[in-house]
Parts: sequence; C-alpha cells; structure tokens
Amino acid sequence: MKPKLTDPLPSDWAGYPPQMSANDMALWIRFRDEYAKEFKQFYFNCQVGDPILEAPDLEEEMQRVVEAVSRRRIDAVGEKELEWWLIELRANAGPGAIGSILTYKALWEEDPPDKKLVTPVIVTDYTDKNLVRVCSSLNIVYLLV
Repeated sequence: MKPKLTDPLPSDWAGYPPQMSANDMALWIRFRDEYAKEFKQFYFNCQVGDPILEAPDLEEEMQRVVEAVSRRRIDAVGEKELEWWLIELRANAGPGAIGSILTYKALWEEDPPDKKLVTPVIVTDYTDKNLVRVCSSLNIVYLLV
C-alpha cells in the first residue's frame, strides 16, 4: 500500500504538526531551526504499510477510519529535490528508534510514491555512541539536536 502523505507544508512553516507530542515538538523545533532550509516541504504523521486491523463488516466510512488509525505512522517526512527523509523524532533514543525507522523505510519502499532515494533519520536529544555506530552501519542518519 502506498504511503499516505498528508498535505505538504512549506519548509519554513512554524506551526504545531497534528498529533505531535510535546517531546517530539521540542525536537522538531530544534531540527527545523537547523535543517529545514534544506527541504522543499514537509509532511507529518504519514501512514505506511497495510492496516493492522481489518473490519470487513463495518460501513465504508468506518473501514477508512479503522485503516487510518491502524497503519504505521512516520513522525515527519522531508522532501528534497532527489530524496525523501523519513524522520523519527525520539527523545532519549534507544534501539527501539532504529527498529521503528527501519520498519518505516521497508514499508515505504514496498510501494514508494516515486523513485527518489529514501533516507531514514533519527532525530534525538541523547548521544549514545553505540547507537550512533549501529545507525552508521545501517545507513541511518543520526542527528543530535
């Protein structure tokens, strides 16, 4: 199933993304202030993968709701000219952040919206030298903000 991108927002947009936690917002603001100018636009809370829950007995509208809430969600997707950045915002990031971002990347690449390169990114406020090495070996960008 193709990724479902939300409405694009310009790279200089300074609003509060829908459904973003306060911890993620603090990381987003620091990321945005330092890196946003490198992007054309951003999308938030983007759905990837198939729905986890199936509800064939529900009315069509309710089926869409169940589908929307049961797909995996990427915190932010940054679009560059030739590349997508799939961004996991994670305070005090640990190994779970790696699992999440690799899952999003794999699901995105199953049915991508186009042929642009895909870069998985973890944005965090915590330095873990082991995690940095693992991310490097898996071609995940690890950004400390």
